[in-house]
Amino acid sequence: MPPYPIVDIRPCKLSNVNRYILPNLLSPEESNFVRSPDFQLAIIISHLFEQNTYIAWRRDRTDCVVVDPGLEPEKIIEHLKQRGLSPAAILNTHGHGDHVGGNAALKKQWPDAPLVIGAADAEKLTDPRLNLSAGFGIPLISPPADATVHDGDIYEAAGFEFQVRAIPGHSIGHVVFLWEGQTPPVALVGDVIFAGGVGRTDFPDGDHNQLISGIRSKLFTLPDDTILLPGHGPATTVGEEKRNNPFAATGIQI
Repeated sequence: MPPYPIVDIRPCKLSNVNRYILPNLLSPEESNFVRSPDFQLAIIISHLFEQNTYIAWRRDRTDCVVVDPGLEPEKIIEHLKQRGLSPAAILNTHGHGDHVGGNAALKKQWPDAPLVIGAADAEKLTDPRLNLSAGFGIPLISPPADATVHDGDIYEAAGFEFQVRAIPGHSIGHVVFLWEGQTPPVALVGDVIFAGGVGRTDFPDGDHNQLISGIRSKLFTLPDDTILLPGHGPATTVGEEKRNNPFAATGIQI
């Protein structure tokens, strides 16, 4: 099984893929801050799979949400302590090992922070075979979910009101957390879509057509300037991917 990050195994259908990087986000680096009038964002990269963990908090608050704590939780914990932040929730976009590897360490440090994941991926947390970590020789077990979410749910934590959009295809229980409390909106998309790519669908519960259908119906219907924060690689926007994504762009047949 090849390592991350990798786009879907189908061939590209566009010749020129713009590996778009938002000017105000830059390339994701450890402790790289995104500042807006309403919130702040830190990106912590776990280098084994180049996976992005996001820490988001509202201005003038010390509680935060941690999204997809990766395989180097000590860096996440250090960052939280340096900033004086406490997680009000740990959000998992899906249950693959590179996105849940830090759950146990964060729950040990902040046991009252609820662990939240899409209902259909909850079983992956405690099963190294299902979360694919066993296949990489690093079997991981996360604490079980404290709460599960479904398509259309609203989850509130740390001053954020996230709309849950279920987009299976990379993982059967994959969800996206959409925050529309600022302009432009921000979507934490996990491994659904990347800048110039989409999530792998060659896993046991993967489905390419289902993934592309979900992207088009639940992401590409958002405003073009909506910021997409993926689980690997740089940020992008809905408009950029609608125009140029070689797997999901408007007009490409699936």
